[in-house]
Amino acid sequence: MKFDFTEEQIKKEENKIYLEEDDLLLEGEFVEGEGNHYTITGIATIEGERYHEFQIAFELVQPPKEETLEAIMAEDWDWYDFLC
Repeated sequence: MKFDFTEEQIKKEENKIYLEEDDLLLEGEFVEGEGNHYTITGIATIEGERYHEFQIAFELVQPPKEETLEAIMAEDWDWYDFLC
């Protein structure tokens, strides 16, 4: 399934993820997947450089309570990996 971030979610910055150990800020555009496995695609900022269509695959610790973008983003990640 594909879940697009709405303009309201973007204004509230609910689409932003900061990965401290990699010093990476991702501004998500959409999330794809189901169950525990997802991929988020967006614009990554790394050391001041911006990378478009940057993808991060991730697995949730537990499945979201509902198949909604809000529920998916509220769950903790077990692991993640860069696909670009």
